Amino acid sequence: MFGVRSCLVASIAALALACEDLNGFDEDAYAASLWGGSIGGMVVGILVIVLMSLPLCCGVLKQYGKVLGAIGIVLGVLALVIPLFGALGSCVPFVDAACNDACTPCTDEEKKIWASACQTLGIVFVYMVVFGWAACVLGIVGASLACCVCCQCCKAKLDDPTVKQGAPPVVVGTAAPA
Repeated sequence: MFGVRSCLVASIAALALACEDLNGFDEDAYAASLWGGSIGGMVVGILVIVLMSLPLCCGVLKQYGKVLGAIGIVLGVLALVIPLFGALGSCVPFVDAACNDACTPCTDEEKKIWASACQTLGIVFVYMVVFGWAACVLGIVGASLACCVCCQCCKAKLDDPTVKQGAPPVVVGTAAPA
């Protein structure tokens, strides 16, 4: 496994070094795409945690617990894959710039291979280095809290309307002799 990753890294580095000037490739935009995916995932995870904490800890909006829980589960899972979207979308400009006439012309098949290698490395990089793992942690915590809201744990428990609080029972009869 390590050897395969090393070969992919070496191949992409060789392609990048073979080109003196990658015209049309903005390195800052590439980095921003990777960071944007990770930060976006973390923000969604934090929002889910805050939203799910309202019914669980404060008892606010507990009448909408099932709906909030379902939304929280979906958004929590979405927070896990948002960094993936950033990694997958960032490679096309790099491959296009590397395969233009200033470097070495590529066939469509070669572009697909380079894009696949770049995306694989981008996924590993975004989840290991660019804090995509933090988005995963926050998404899992948010989805777990959403499950607790669905199950009506803690203060999200609805009051049972069938139990009526009334006056204490009245005993009718005479007092027993002492």
